[in-house]
Amino acid sequence: MSKRYISAMYHKTRSRKQNCYSVKKQSGSAIVIAIFVIIVISLLGASLISLQRDSAEGTSYEVYAARAYLSAYSASEIALAQLFPLNAASAGLATCAAVTVEPTLPDNNAGFHGCTDIKVICSSTLASAGLATRYKVVSTATCQSSQINTRRQITVEATNL
Repeated sequence: MSKRYISAMYHKTRSRKQNCYSVKKQSGSAIVIAIFVIIVISLLGASLISLQRDSAEGTSYEVYAARAYLSAYSASEIALAQLFPLNAASAGLATCAAVTVEPTLPDNNAGFHGCTDIKVICSSTLASAGLATRYKVVSTATCQSSQINTRRQITVEATNL
């Protein structure tokens, strides 16, 4: 036997033993990688759920804010209609004392549920000689649910012509 042949045999058996040992050393790494992947996917899922919940909550705030704004806007329109009626006989004769705004919502409260507190404050500045009376109408509406409370206020200034 030549020295070269023995040397090649020695290296072949030695490399097989090393491969066998390296497989035994790596046998637990698949479990560690699987646990890591599961944790990463769980964190991504939890963050997506949190993002969706925050988005739904923001939408609820926007809906209640829009209801409060439109309720306050409607109350100011009612007040202005009482200050400046369409019939010519009483035009310009109304005062802030005549403004009474008690909006009545539909029986089923469609679109306005949670909007209960609507207030209108009217003030007037008496005109000096030759100038028209100035009216200031401030309407406030509050819409609320168990977790959301929104309030909107609208100020309108008008004068007689």
